[in-house]
Amino acid sequence: MARVYFDRIAGSITREDLREFFTRAGEVRGVLLVTDKVSGESRGFGCVDMATDADAVHAMDSLKGSSIKGGPIRIDQAKSGKRGRQQTSPIKSKFEGN
Repeated sequence: MARVYFDRIAGSITREDLREFFTRAGEVRGVLLVTDKVSGESRGFGCVDMATDADAVHAMDSLKGSSIKGGPIRIDQAKSGKRGRQQTSPIKSKFEGN
């Protein structure tokens, strides 16, 4: 499974909006939309778990420079965790899977 990072999205974008957006590039296994702990509002970034590395590459290539619900979205490969290891385990916090 491959993880794609996104940021710079409007606060009104939902997990379902992101799932629909990324499904254009391949199978989406889960969506993490990071929210503020106090207000519960979107912080404008998160990750999408794509089913395969090929789906993730296709998402990064085909969706870069596009917009979601009329607003910008920046897409990139998810980076390693704080301790330098690749984050490949399923997203667990506020994760919306299939």
